[in-house]
Amino acid sequence: MASSYRLFALLAETQPDGAALARRLADLDAESLLGLSADVVDAGADVRESWEGPLDTDGKSYWSEGSTENLTDWIVAQGEAFWRTAVGATDEQLMAIAPEYHRERGGGNSSRWNGRTPSLRGLLFSAYKARFADGENYFEGLSRVLDERFSEDD
Repeated sequence: MASSYRLFALLAETQPDGAALARRLADLDAESLLGLSADVVDAGADVRESWEGPLDTDGKSYWSEGSTENLTDWIVAQGEAFWRTAVGATDEQLMAIAPEYHRERGGGNSSRWNGRTPSLRGLLFSAYKARFADGENYFEGLSRVLDERFSEDD
């Protein structure tokens, strides 16, 4: 079953070439970029809400909100198949993924992208700001799209 997130179709078309992804984003209109940005937020939350960080393998500390968001964004950027394996993951399952994430963040190469995994939020923000800086503020637009999705779900 395919995801309803349009982001995954775009990732499937461009992976493993991060430059191809950036080029595709540069051609999209403002609403498409905001919709894809909302996909990153929502798909990450499907893995784990950022404020519910997993318990680290040492069993003594929970991941911070920022660290959890970075991990879930990285999981989303790996593509739909990898993301699906992490949706609703337990702390133990997320900690089993963490070594690959840490290896790459420490300077290693991605096993699914040429070089490093692209920062989806960063690419989307940059593409939006480069072309639509005079329009709606990116973060206000993203909040609007997320609010519209939330209203549709009610």
